[in-house]
Amino acid sequence: MSYLLLIFATALGILMGANDVGNVLGPIAASGAFKIKRLLIFSSITTFAGALLGGRSGILLNASLGKYSDFEIVAIYVASVIVISFFLLQKLPIALTQVIVGASVGVGIFNGTVEPKSLFYVVVGWFLTPIVAFVFGYLGYASLSPLFRGIKNLYVRGIILKVVLWCFALYGSFSLGANDVGKFAGFLYGQGYSLRVLLFFGGFALAIGVFNFGGRTVYTVARELIALDDFSSFVCVLSVSTTVSFFTTFGLPISSSHAVIGAMIGVGYSRGVRIRNEKIARRIMFSWLEAPLFGGLLSSLLFSIFRVLW
Repeated sequence: MSYLLLIFATALGILMGANDVGNVLGPIAASGAFKIKRLLIFSSITTFAGALLGGRSGILLNASLGKYSDFEIVAIYVASVIVISFFLLQKLPIALTQVIVGASVGVGIFNGTVEPKSLFYVVVGWFLTPIVAFVFGYLGYASLSPLFRGIKNLYVRGIILKVVLWCFALYGSFSLGANDVGKFAGFLYGQGYSLRVLLFFGGFALAIGVFNFGGRTVYTVARELIALDDFSSFVCVLSVSTTVSFFTTFGLPISSSHAVIGAMIGVGYSRGVRIRNEKIARRIMFSWLEAPLFGGLLSSLLFSIFRVLW
């Protein structure tokens, strides 16, 4: 059973890294300023570092959501992997946090171990994330664009923009690792696994997902919602990174999908640019409701089957 837990946790970490890196690097990739492969190499390194150095509070909070047996954790992991894979095949940047928490609540309802207080904080974080990111994006563009336009030398402006894009791409990847590792490794901490081992193992799984599969997701959001130029991409990544970092300080496992969409819409409104594909935007937001529901229903079903079989 220990091997099963590690296998499914690794699969979940890889999927999470592959999905979420698009939320951090997508705006930069859409600008065409950098080569994707190089971005993914450095992003995977800083994602690992973020998990190792900043993931402790997230693991502790997720471990407090409820106590689960090995079979219950397997049900949560399997349900999460299936639901996440389903939405990824539709190229929808879902909130993986919601899938995992929804799956854990589905099992927790059956065994009566859900911790309402911790769950309440997590749900509040979900609702606040796109709002906070929108505010950062709107105010960030409004306040920084006059400063940027004040640089008259176009060559100097380009160099500065590339440097800050690199800095915030790495900062965003670091924040991603710190916030994501607790979402799937917190369950194992509750089973007595070493915190240091989980931080290392979880960061490594995220880095594998970022490096090997992240290229499939980096374009999706930026191409479908709002056109971004180099400077808008910088403000968007800054807003996402700041939002994720802000909630990570409280140990709240928020979704970078929520953050990137809130930030992009905020930047767009500040520029006077509206969403160019409202159908896709509605589909993405509706998936935020579907994801935790599907995760909860499927984990409940799997847990019921496991209980009958064993």
